[in-house]
Amino acid sequence: MADHLARALTPDGSVRGLAVTTTALVEEARRRHGTLPTATAALGRTLTAALLLAGTIKRDERLSIEVSGDGPLGQILVDATPEGAARGFVRRPGTHLPPRRGKLDVGGAVGRGLLCVMRVPLAGGAPYRSIVPLVSGEIGEDMARYLAESEQMPSAVGVGVYVEPDGSVGAAGGWLVQGLPGATAETLDRVAASVEAAPPPSELARRGHRPADVLALLLGEAQLLGERPVAFRCRCDHERVTRAILAMGRAEIEDVIAKDGKAEAVCEFCSERYVVEKRRLRELLAAIE
Repeated sequence: MADHLARALTPDGSVRGLAVTTTALVEEARRRHGTLPTATAALGRTLTAALLLAGTIKRDERLSIEVSGDGPLGQILVDATPEGAARGFVRRPGTHLPPRRGKLDVGGAVGRGLLCVMRVPLAGGAPYRSIVPLVSGEIGEDMARYLAESEQMPSAVGVGVYVEPDGSVGAAGGWLVQGLPGATAETLDRVAASVEAAPPPSELARRGHRPADVLALLLGEAQLLGERPVAFRCRCDHERVTRAILAMGRAEIEDVIAKDGKAEAVCEFCSERYVVEKRRLRELLAAIE
């Protein structure tokens, strides 16, 4: 089943929910970056959280999440769009810790630090940035705290990744439930009880639950507002690499030609490798002239 995201609203319009499956997306991220299991889970949870939050913003924005902890994993940086594209990387993809209470120790790998969420207007202009301390490094709890503190919205966030014994991603997914203005205490308590009783997101994905099924489990009767596919998709391409080379200036390009005969670049977000040969570099020099 292809990865996709669904959105729903309770009949009285007081609680909204989003759910997403990200199994193929996280597996592609693992394959591209060569992550070991703990790093795979940390990156996968953050990619999933970014897609959920991106599903709540305007279409003329993209969302970026940076997790900066003092644990062995280092930085996690991901971004996502409302259309369902996501990409990201971990600074130390070879991180893997012993399990804690039978689960991958993502919190220990992340450590203490800060969570930064940024909404970037696509047409330019100043981004909106919010920074909060990490609660646990487990990602889901940290995102819920961000929403409560920075957006003043009572929220529950669940994100999970199941890693197979061979290191591949067996299942991944998540959900986001938010109380909107006008939500009664009774409604919030009912939804909170459903959230508390629900299996972990990765377990729901392993059982084959679709995002719409997850929302029905969490919200009860609800109106499905729409579904869309999601995928690992990067914005890098040869044109961007060419612009970066031109920005180096004539002297540096000449130096690259003299020393290496070609220019190489690797995208941090997707590990795609680009090679610009000497002939093309000379063409770029002529363009500068």
